[in-house]
Amino acid sequence: MSNANGAGTADRPSAAGPAGGKRVLIAGRGTAGTSLAADVVAAGDVAVGFLDDSSDAPDVLGRLEDVAEVSARERVDVVYFAIPSADGDVLRDFVSRVPRPGVELAIIPRTYRIVSRERVSIDDLTDVDVLDFVGRAPVKHDMMSARELLAGKRVLVTGAAGSIGSRLVAQIHLLDPELVVCVDRSESGIFHLGRSLADIPNFALEMADIQSEGRIAQLMDKYKPEFVFHVAAYKHVPLMQDNAVEAFNNNVWGTLNVVTQAIRAGVSRVVNVSTDKAVHPTNVMGATKRIGELILRDLDAGSSTVLSAVRFGNVLESEGSVMQTFRRQLAAGKNLTVTHPDITRYFMTIDEAAQLVIQTATSSRHGDLFVLDMGEPVRVLDLARGLIDAVNPSLAIDIIGLRPGEKMYEELSYRASSVDATTHPKIFVVREDDQHARGETVAWARALLERTRTYTISDAELRAELVRFGFDALQ
Repeated sequence: MSNANGAGTADRPSAAGPAGGKRVLIAGRGTAGTSLAADVVAAGDVAVGFLDDSSDAPDVLGRLEDVAEVSARERVDVVYFAIPSADGDVLRDFVSRVPRPGVELAIIPRTYRIVSRERVSIDDLTDVDVLDFVGRAPVKHDMMSARELLAGKRVLVTGAAGSIGSRLVAQIHLLDPELVVCVDRSESGIFHLGRSLADIPNFALEMADIQSEGRIAQLMDKYKPEFVFHVAAYKHVPLMQDNAVEAFNNNVWGTLNVVTQAIRAGVSRVVNVSTDKAVHPTNVMGATKRIGELILRDLDAGSSTVLSAVRFGNVLESEGSVMQTFRRQLAAGKNLTVTHPDITRYFMTIDEAAQLVIQTATSSRHGDLFVLDMGEPVRVLDLARGLIDAVNPSLAIDIIGLRPGEKMYEELSYRASSVDATTHPKIFVVREDDQHARGETVAWARALLERTRTYTISDAELRAELVRFGFDALQ
């Protein structure tokens, strides 16, 4: 039988391995697919050929849409999707066509680690990974300007043991800094971060709470960092909705404390990591992060330290991400839970988020607020359906209703007209007006902190104070 490109089976070069090996069909005849085919054969399996929409090589058996027909004809046991740069809709369409059960499916993870190198090993393959259904192609960023800025410098990262902070630390280490000071209050988190950095000489591990004025001052004086990346924050929306005072103390006072001590110590630049939930906040967490942005604006006036903030949406693999929830549910064989059929979210890989946060430091000016290009928003229900089709078609989707303070969709800025381009194609600067005069937010926050830090105000009373300050959507 001829394939879709007219080449007969007899015309194809043989890739057969020992009898009894799995028969493998590879989608994608690019660098990833061809190097993977060699690994398949070396492992003792049979590479029956490729599917590809743009190649007419003799070993291409058809287009991606022909996967069911080719799998049946070639008695395929396993299909490997080896196009790490494919758009999400291409991947989802392909997965829906794979005949299952009966044929196994694995996908080369769409991560910076894979995209940035020339060859792909069979060890890179996993079961269908939730990262591949987001539809955001990975981007390998040119970090030369960041290297020029950070090489030989001392850098302090708060929240360094968290999912985003730890990846930020790893990315900074690639830029040849003199020292990276990793600050976190989680003992187990710092311990595990230290183990992951065991072979790297120029880092320091410090246990510290960003709410501790004396401790943060001590660290600034001890290490005299030239750059501070402030990542530490409480970020779980429903939990912070019920613990408003703690959210305010950590996200508002913690930010005010870190930035104030950085300015006092003569730090060159501070980058505050914010969130898309700070735009028109409908929950306490988003409100506290917006206050953090405004505090930087207030403190930047007249300061020699360059203060900037960067906001972005959901980061894949970060704690609390819907992707992590889906991961756990799939592993347990449980139905996937979605809060609303029409809810949408932006997504970004954790590597790309870390790289772009670093990049903002290279172009930041006093008081800049950056947003990152998050691609197109993804409907979470579609994402869940794609995962179920690929991993376990017997599962269903349970619609559980919006959680307290949860938005139907996220925004990265208040108005499209307020977003200006920068020299980096994935980074934009936001020009936003605020009803509060310069200095007013810091003064208001300090007065309110006298009550929150002494716990003489209830969560309900604090939410009312936030509404009075201008966060009407919290009502």
